[in-house]
Amino acid sequence: MGHIATSNIMCNISAEKAWEKLQDISTAHLYVPGLSKTKITTDKKQGVGASRRVYGKHGVLDETVTEWKDGKGFTIRLHKGDKSPMPFSDAHFTYRIDKIDEKQCKLTTTMIYDMPWGVVGKVLNTLLFARIVRSNIRDVVLSLKHYYETNKPTTDDDLKKLRLIPEEKLPQPYQ
Repeated sequence: MGHIATSNIMCNISAEKAWEKLQDISTAHLYVPGLSKTKITTDKKQGVGASRRVYGKHGVLDETVTEWKDGKGFTIRLHKGDKSPMPFSDAHFTYRIDKIDEKQCKLTTTMIYDMPWGVVGKVLNTLLFARIVRSNIRDVVLSLKHYYETNKPTTDDDLKKLRLIPEEKLPQPYQ
């Protein structure tokens, strides 16, 4: 895949507690801005092959787990049926947890995606989409931190305040 956007932040809960929350893939609407509902669409609730449908202000999207690392995180493929959602020709999203100590962890969100349309897609990504994707990835990690530390869904007002947190210069995740 051609494009990567990633963001990370320190979270004031243990990696084990963060994993307890993250592995429940039915709760995305509690920490992903713009989502109103999450529905599991497979018999499998966790692990590779588990799928969910998320509902939000931009419509409905399917997400299927393609990689699962117990205690660390997972990767989902974003799709609508068999197709990738516009404007992407392929898109994956990774949630990752790294233990810092007994009371803190680092949360990392990463989106890896391709654009269609050849050179036109590359230009559109450079001029527009890359900035939007980076902003969305940052909003997800901020909202995830808020949800994990407060046990409350992130509201639009919460997110406005969270955006004031300076971006940390932490090591980027390895793939």
